[in-house]
Amino acid sequence: MRKLMGFALLAVTATAGAEQVVDDFESGTNPNQWGWSNSTDSVANIVMDGGDPGAWAESPDAYFVDHPNFTALPPAGSPLRAALDSGTLHAASVNLQRLDTDGCLPVYTLPSTLTLSLIDTHTADYVIEAHTTDGKTSPTTGPFGWLSAKFTIPSEATDTPPGWVLNVAPDLNYTWADLMHNIDGIRFFVVSPDDITFSSCWDLGADNAVVTYGTTDDDTVFADDFDGAAPP
Repeated sequence: MRKLMGFALLAVTATAGAEQVVDDFESGTNPNQWGWSNSTDSVANIVMDGGDPGAWAESPDAYFVDHPNFTALPPAGSPLRAALDSGTLHAASVNLQRLDTDGCLPVYTLPSTLTLSLIDTHTADYVIEAHTTDGKTSPTTGPFGWLSAKFTIPSEATDTPPGWVLNVAPDLNYTWADLMHNIDGIRFFVVSPDDITFSSCWDLGADNAVVTYGTTDDDTVFADDFDGAAPP
């Protein structure tokens, strides 16, 4: 069962023929149901100041998880649901921070990579997912201030594009193009899902989750570092 606490501000803006769904956590609704996920729940505790800027979504107290991730499984009728259903995703970004866990142990300190994952939860009896392999280095050696993780999504590709891996059973005959038209959710990982890890204690924040989609006939949508994963 998904638990959601707090509120988010949603905006839908247009840029260069494309549209953006923006969650910056400043208002009294959370239509896209973002939260910090573990094996059973997705929780966002909204802090009204100290974000990047303003309000931000903090992980729950004593957030024990092996692959911390900020996830949305948006419901029918929500703006992000419309974006994921469009089959025309272009880019996604989020601002992240890691805070001191104040003695909550163990603390994870191994190097990793900030990773974007797109998931299909309805086609098979397991979760089909694709994730990036070339994202910015995740500074997991200690607390870090706000940083931006930005990713392109080549939704027009027919095969799995460079910089991505698609995890699906071969006998399903399921392709990257199939995923682009069956996305149920989006995840930003602080620790790559490819890493072998252990459950540890985290205190994390997210702000300014942006998903860009729609029809565009120029390259403006890929400005501001959307020409690939941001460099380490």
